[in-house]
Amino acid sequence: MAKKKRITRKQLLKEPDEFLTFSGKAIEFLRTNQRQISYAFIGIAIVVIGFAAFRYFSSLSERKAYALLNDGLVHYANQASGQQTGHFNKVAKDKFGQLVREYSSTSAGRLGLSLYGDMNYKEGSYDKALEVYKKALKAFSNNKALRPLMWNNLAYAYEGKQDYDSAVQCWEKIVDLEGKLAKTDAYFNLGRMYVALDNREKAIEAYTKVVNDFSDSVYAEIAQEKVMRLRGDFS
Repeated sequence: MAKKKRITRKQLLKEPDEFLTFSGKAIEFLRTNQRQISYAFIGIAIVVIGFAAFRYFSSLSERKAYALLNDGLVHYANQASGQQTGHFNKVAKDKFGQLVREYSSTSAGRLGLSLYGDMNYKEGSYDKALEVYKKALKAFSNNKALRPLMWNNLAYAYEGKQDYDSAVQCWEKIVDLEGKLAKTDAYFNLGRMYVALDNREKAIEAYTKVVNDFSDSVYAEIAQEKVMRLRGDFS
């Protein structure tokens, strides 16, 4: 068997150390590419700081938005009490308006949309109310509990404009949804709209739906009376 060639200490010292060679190359790379690497680290730092700032200011925006919402609700409640109604109504509307303009992306801002729409609706500003209600519908499009209420708001605003066909479409959206939430009101209001559109057959159908499917509703007795009147059975 051939003997292994022995490497002397002198030869070992002359051989380049693998780690030292790699380290040397790394140091040389860092030295020659210092500017590019600095930019890379700066870029990463900016991203990290930006994310932290986003988290901070998002939280700050939410706090400011909820403060506006709360302030608006206080004035809204005061105007409902009947004291200095005009003053409190204006302040509440201004607060809700500022909320939806400046903080529309916050949860408080989304809640404020419906309230701001209501303020415009009560003033008879139906076009503005529709504009705001549509934004609210979009904001809560995935919320099964609030979506029927948004369609309901839109329907009333269209009724205010005497656009009964559009109001019908909105209330029909509610009756087509799963569950029973807001459906009693929707069917009853459909009956009213069909009367306004002089469609007696459809009106009877809608009111009858209230009587048969929602017999424990406060609308049931009224709906029954309306069916009788429309059929000419009321004496």
